[in-house]
This record gives sequence, structure tokens and C-alpha cells, in this order.
Amino acid sequence: MNLRQFGLKAANGDAGQRDNLPCIPVCLFILLVMPNMLAHAQGFEQVRDMIRRGDFVMAVQASEAWLKREPRDFQIWTLKGIALQGVAQPKESLAAFRRALTINPKFLPALQGAAQLEYQLRDPNCRRTLEALLPLRPEPNVYAMLGVLAFEENDCPTALNHYASAGVAAHDPIIRWQSATCHFQLQQWEPAAAQFQALLALKDDDRIRFNLGLAQVNGKLFREAIGTLQPLARKSAPEADAISLIATAYEGNKQLTEAFEVLRRGIDLYPREERLFADLANLCLEHSAIDLGIEVLETGMKNNPQSARIQTMLGVLLARADRMGQAEAAFRQAEQFAPDTAFGRVALAVAMLQMGATDEAVRNLRVQLQRTPDDHQVNLMLAQALLQKASTPAELREAQTLLQKLIVRTPSSARAHSLLGKLYQRRNDNVKAARALEMAIRLDPADRNSTYQLMTVYRKQGRLKDAAALQDRVQRLLDEERDADVEATRFRLVRAPSARP
Repeated sequence: MNLRQFGLKAANGDAGQRDNLPCIPVCLFILLVMPNMLAHAQGFEQVRDMIRRGDFVMAVQASEAWLKREPRDFQIWTLKGIALQGVAQPKESLAAFRRALTINPKFLPALQGAAQLEYQLRDPNCRRTLEALLPLRPEPNVYAMLGVLAFEENDCPTALNHYASAGVAAHDPIIRWQSATCHFQLQQWEPAAAQFQALLALKDDDRIRFNLGLAQVNGKLFREAIGTLQPLARKSAPEADAISLIATAYEGNKQLTEAFEVLRRGIDLYPREERLFADLANLCLEHSAIDLGIEVLETGMKNNPQSARIQTMLGVLLARADRMGQAEAAFRQAEQFAPDTAFGRVALAVAMLQMGATDEAVRNLRVQLQRTPDDHQVNLMLAQALLQKASTPAELREAQTLLQKLIVRTPSSARAHSLLGKLYQRRNDNVKAARALEMAIRLDPADRNSTYQLMTVYRKQGRLKDAAALQDRVQRLLDEERDADVEATRFRLVRAPSARP
């Protein structure tokens, strides 16, 4: 599992750290301390006594001599496995435990010995052995081992189920780290934050602190995230990741001045970090400081003259400023900087759609689709452009194919379901339109356009009660959007006086 695909910081406890876990004790020495439960054969007692004295070499030799006479004595095979562990021969020890299990598959000490060795040796049979052990000895450490195996296979739901059953064993720092990572992957922000918080209490580590802040930001706990991240931001040279994240937290908490200042400081520290320029420009865009955003991005281009990302963002702000000629030039420049990415061409297509040049937008997106056929945004934008045209039946079929493939690859794409619903609505297939739009709203309850379209479909179907309920919902969404617009324009970003000489 790659933590960076989630934006998490790796630390001691990342995937692949199984060897660092505390040794999970195996009760093999039940054979040694409870002799009354076992056969009192002479060979058994002899080998057992040698192991007790730590004379493992002699114990191996004695067990082998006894097994020549009694090859199906699973207790002696198990003792031989213990003795071989004592002389640091783990593979041979595992073979002995497995031999015992072929004779008695439910012999607990042999199962425990085999499970521990398979776990340490990363043997693929380990899961099966642990699952056979679990009904006989449902101990916390067995659940913990199963959880680690599931985590390493990127099966987070199973891993979390096992960790929940592990009880106190799940308090191990590495298992806490894995639990937090799984909760994060599953977008369970509150339990992810709780696990990172527990780890931070054990050790004040910058990587743990960053991940805690990231979980809190994703969970919209912006005030808490600011408190978590401030020690990172106050460093003399904070990481660019931390600067970007705390700026997001400040913005979410409506502390725009602080967000602006922290990003401005980040740009001073890292003038070649294109992401920080994009973050600051986004802040300007969202709060109606278009000219300031353009100025920021022009500075960014001076420091990063080949950045397709900054050039694309510059085009977006120029378009918002109704400087369409300059915007188009910026988008084309972005495409030249990164011809193998969709940055410039998709942004140019968006601008063309805004200007009503749908034919040219479709042509550009088809060219880009040949370069990056699996790019989600390119497929989505091409489908949207096709629908925005006075589409022919062939173009509608092309859009439908694009959207259906997108939904198969990314079933959580609310926008793809919404566009598919619009397509079915255009064909007067109200049953399929309703199904697609209902899914879009389920995935994105704040999608006003899909809600309005579904209300229209319900009316066509005669579902007047359902349509009336959606009408109330549309009004609530409109009110929320109005409040958000008022809030966004209430704070105006202005050029701060420079603190530099």
C-alpha cells in the first residue's frame, strides 16, 4: 500500500514494517510446562528435558532418533520444531511443525508455531494457518496478525474488522498507524484522526502531525486542524505540504488573511513550488480577487517559466476577467509545455464551451483523448461538450459510450451520472434518466442542477409528490448557494504591504 496515493506522510509503521511489530507470543511451551496433558513416553520426556536445559542441538538429534521409530508422533515433531528454532533454523522448524499438523491438524502448539514462523517468513500460507488457529485460540494477537496480513494486501475493511477484534493488541503503534491509514483510505476521517491523535500522544512526530491535520481538514474540522498544524507552519522552513494544508484549514475556517499570508510566505520560501502559486490563485479566484490572482500567477510564471499548471490557472483567471484572447493564448501555451497531459487542452475546451464554440471544443478534446484515453476529466468534458451541441444521434451515442465507460471505471463520479441522466432525458427515456439522476444526487446531495432535472423528470412521470419534495430541496440548495456567495464576497483579499525591504 502506497501511503502517498492518499497524501499521507510515511513513517515508521508504513506497510511492509511487519518485522518491527512486537513479537506475538506463541504458547509453544505448553508442551514443556504441562506434561500431564501429554504422553509420558520416554522419547518425549527426553527431548523435552533437553529443550528445557537449552540443549537444542541434542534435542534435535534425540527427536530425529525417536522419529525413526515413531514417525507419526506429532508431539515429537512439534518438539523438534521448537528445538530447530533454538538453533536458528526457521525453515526447517516450520517444516517440522507442518509435519506435525499433517498428522494432527488441530494440534494447538504446532499451529501456533507454524503461524508465528509463517508470519515472520512472510509465507503465503500464513493466513490459512491463522484462520485454522482462530477457532481454537481466538486471542487478540491472532486477530492482530490477520489484520496486518489484510493491510498488506490492501484489504482495509477486513484489516479494520480484525483490528477491532484484537482489543489491546491493536494499541501497538504500528497497528495504530495501519488502522489510521485504512480509515483514511476509506474516507473515515474521524476514526483516522483519532488514531493519528493517539500516535501523536505517544510521539510528537512531524509526519504524524501532518497526517492528523490532513484527516481533520478532510473531515472539515478546520479549527482543530489549525491547532494541529501550527507547530509545523511556525518552523523556520516549514515544508511546502504543511504550508498548503494549513492554508486550506485557514480558508475553511474563514481566516482568509491568515490563509493568504501563509501562502505568501510559502511562495517566498519556495518560489519554484508551483502548487503554492496555484493555491494562492485559487484563493483569489474564490474570493473575487481576480486581478490579484493574475498578478500572483504572472509572478509564478517568472519563477516557473515551463509550468503548465500555472499557465493553465492563469488562463482560467484571464477568462474570468473576460480577457478571452489572452486566456486562449495561455491555454495553448500550457498545452505546449505539457503536451502529454490534459492541462491546457481541457481548460481551453472549457473556455470554448463558455464562448459557445462547441465544435472546436469537441475537436480539441478528441485530439486529447487520443493522447490520454483513460483521463477521467477529458472523457467527462468531451461527453459534456457533445451534449452541449445540437447533437446528432451519432454524437449522443458517442457521449453515452464515454459516460458508461466512465461510470464502470469510476462509479462514484456524480458528474458522470448527472450527464448520463441529462442524455436520457433528452431521449425522453425518463425511467433511465430518473435512475441516473437519483444516483448523481446520492453521490452529491448538493448538486442543484441534477436535483432540478430529476424534479422535471418526476413531473413527466406523474410523480407529483416526489417532484414537490425536490422543489423544496432545490429552494434550500439555492438558499445555501446564495449564502455561500455572500460569504465568499464578504472577504476581499487585497495586496498586503511587503515586509521585505
